[in-house]
Amino acid sequence: MKLIDLIDIQPQNIKWLYDLNTKGLLVVDNSFQRNYVWSKKNQIQLIESVIMGCPIPEIYIWNTGTDENTGDTKYSIVDGQQRTGAIFQYILNQYKLNDSVLNVDSDHFERIKNKFFRELDVEDKKAIWAYTFSIRLVGGNVERNNIVKMFLRLNSNNLTLNPQELRNAEFEGEFMEVVSTLSEREYWNTNKIFGIADRRRMRDISFISTLLVFMKQGIQEDVTEKNLNQIYDLYNNNYPDKDDDIKRFDELLNFIDIIIDGQEMRQKVIKRSVHLYSLFTALYELTLDDNQLVESHIENYRNFIDNYDSDESLKNIFSNIEDEILIYKALSQEGTRAQNNRLKRHNIIMKILNY
Repeated sequence: MKLIDLIDIQPQNIKWLYDLNTKGLLVVDNSFQRNYVWSKKNQIQLIESVIMGCPIPEIYIWNTGTDENTGDTKYSIVDGQQRTGAIFQYILNQYKLNDSVLNVDSDHFERIKNKFFRELDVEDKKAIWAYTFSIRLVGGNVERNNIVKMFLRLNSNNLTLNPQELRNAEFEGEFMEVVSTLSEREYWNTNKIFGIADRRRMRDISFISTLLVFMKQGIQEDVTEKNLNQIYDLYNNNYPDKDDDIKRFDELLNFIDIIIDGQEMRQKVIKRSVHLYSLFTALYELTLDDNQLVESHIENYRNFIDNYDSDESLKNIFSNIEDEILIYKALSQEGTRAQNNRLKRHNIIMKILNY
């Protein structure tokens, strides 16, 4: 039987979805989509569309089973997490409809601007509760691997999803679990490495993945999406030495944190993935076999990034390798994923650390 034959199309209003969510019967499966990440602008514009009665893309939910004692059926959101989350949060008065986002020329602007749900007129509240979505309800007899395939096909030609977001749906195993764990380290926030937009589009997950790939395989291949997919697949069911890798990864982050020392200018330089990747790989090699990061290593790299924009200063400090530093800076402006580029940058940073 075709998958389409196992999907019912049902019109359901927001009240129906909200009640399911309130009862804990509507579950967000983050292996399909990451934690709620829409911007406030996205949220407000969606609520405005609901009040206006504009059509909104359909929502896919999957029947994951019925409780034999209560008769309650639980559903998992396959596609539509952002839309439902925005609506539930607004009904719970977690944000207001900022006038700077709304359509100022609309006939509803004055009526709803800067209002929380509790402050809306009665008719606008009723309009939200009664708004009807087109729900694609996937039957409980559909296996999860087919749900994943459906999600990937739904979004494979969707420009709003990048390769890492698609990987998040396809690979829910040990490698993804480790990457997600490392992405929650306070280091990233303390040193302002990833902004809200980066996390929203899972660029943090993608970058951390490339660092783990280096730890497992070294600077061997170009870091293409195809290669990343292969690594995710390889370590999806079994990730050998994952605890050791997490410990080593945290150790390297601590070294980088020591080098930055909370200095804003250093944070700005190392925030660029090309510099962070090169420093990470160099520190990894430098501290192999229980070798220690010493004060001279720290001071050398600090001198490098503190004077990064001054070729004259770098020439005076690193007179014996000034040409190579200029090569590093040139390579940092080019593509960062090519093997030869990454290897050259790695070797130059090693010379700077050991200068």
